[in-house]
Amino acid sequence: MRDFVVRVVEKLHVDEGRDRVSVVQYSREPEANFYLNTYATKDEVLENVRGLRHKGGRPLNTGAALQYVKDRVLTESSGSRRLEGVPQILVLLSGGRSYDSVDAPASALRELGVKIYTIGTRYSDSRELQRISDEPSNALTVSDFSELPSVQEKLVDSVDSVVVRVTPTTPTVIGMCTSV
Repeated sequence: MRDFVVRVVEKLHVDEGRDRVSVVQYSREPEANFYLNTYATKDEVLENVRGLRHKGGRPLNTGAALQYVKDRVLTESSGSRRLEGVPQILVLLSGGRSYDSVDAPASALRELGVKIYTIGTRYSDSRELQRISDEPSNALTVSDFSELPSVQEKLVDSVDSVVVRVTPTTPTVIGMCTSV
């Protein structure tokens, strides 16, 4: 998962006026490893992503993690530029079925205009991933996280098309990692 996040960040144009990245890990409780305004350069983001340790744990409370992103990450004080019209993109990596409800928090994020991509493993619930995503085609599945490189290009291409279609300003990208 960490290598996947590194590869995606390497494709972005990270700096204060361009792409911003936050990483939130969750299992029972969500926790931000860093916020959108914590690091200003791609090198800083990459250094910190490479140093991440997998949170692990059960149960997976994906609904709580989505609510956390809405309430604590996609805020102006945490570096979000949503109110300036900058697209907000969430990439959710999930290694299993959520133990709490994802419907209300996912709906609230979509109402804010957040473009949500989900990537799950064979242990994930594909219908749940589709309910979280803003479009069913944005819910991707791999047999395990070692296959993440196979969906990386599709994800980056999709993000690029959102940015071009919506605004000349680049997006805020949030990566979420979860337990296997």
